[in-house]
Amino acid sequence: MGKREFFKRFSDYYATLGIFALLIAIILILIPAAPYVVYKLLPSETKNEATKIATPLMEDGSINVEENTKVWPAQDLSLPKTLFVTMDKIEVFSPISTDSDYITALKNGAWLVPEYGTPMNEKKPIIIAAHRFGYLYWDDATRKQISFYNLPKMKVGDTIDIIWDQRVFKYEIFKEEEKTYITDYSADLILYTCKYFESPIRIFRYARLINTL
Repeated sequence: MGKREFFKRFSDYYATLGIFALLIAIILILIPAAPYVVYKLLPSETKNEATKIATPLMEDGSINVEENTKVWPAQDLSLPKTLFVTMDKIEVFSPISTDSDYITALKNGAWLVPEYGTPMNEKKPIIIAAHRFGYLYWDDATRKQISFYNLPKMKVGDTIDIIWDQRVFKYEIFKEEEKTYITDYSADLILYTCKYFESPIRIFRYARLINTL
């Protein structure tokens, strides 16, 4: 093999490698932008996501009802009267809506699923949902702050706060799951969101209240 042929093969090899690396880089850049592409091409998907979030969560309809046994945290009048769910790890500070109209509620942040518990009514678990991908008109900062896009990053041992009645209720995650329905109603708090646009799978985080007295 002559030098010219050797260098040609050598350059062809690195050119191919460079093109492959460029394609990988483009794919990695496009992955975070994928929801925006879907919003643009299929505007109805956001409404579909909201419908999937609100689809019944129970497999068998059984819930263990328990009497309130926990002591509420002290009221702090410096806290907002608005209801919030917060997760410092993923920088979520999302207002909670108790509106029965889930489509309207999810446009503004998190939604407290009706007919379940609240921080001050613990006979049933609290169930809170939010969009994973949300709306085209949300900017990046809004999506990060009020959606559950980064809920998969919340792990066992991480904490979640709920501001309710100007009190901070603190919960610790004890279980992570991806299912189509809730499997553990012993939790004090259950957060969930859709995994993908076109999938019945939901991302669940189960937590227990930890700031009892």
